[in-house]
Amino acid sequence: MLAFKRISVRTNNVAMAFSVPVLLRTLFAPWKRIVTVGAKSLDAKFRAMIDNLVSRAVGFSVRCLVLLTALLTTGGTFVGSVFIAVIWPLIPVLIIFCLLRTFV
Repeated sequence: MLAFKRISVRTNNVAMAFSVPVLLRTLFAPWKRIVTVGAKSLDAKFRAMIDNLVSRAVGFSVRCLVLLTALLTTGGTFVGSVFIAVIWPLIPVLIIFCLLRTFV
């Protein structure tokens, strides 16, 4: 039972290493807090709006890629941990089986 508890601990550690909750909370935030403040003219306000939109799009793209990487890594960690939890108790039996098969 301890091995299966470790699965959730490992999976949670990987998710926290990628800061998944923070990435989800700030998904639409500007990239590196790059924000342009518009001046008084309409042209400057429009440029500031486009700059801020591009900054948010870049932030969204980068965060989505990191979230995808976190999902794949967390899934791989989960599958690997389950595989280890299932195979680990069978290792002594496999060693004996291999030794008997070698000598027969």
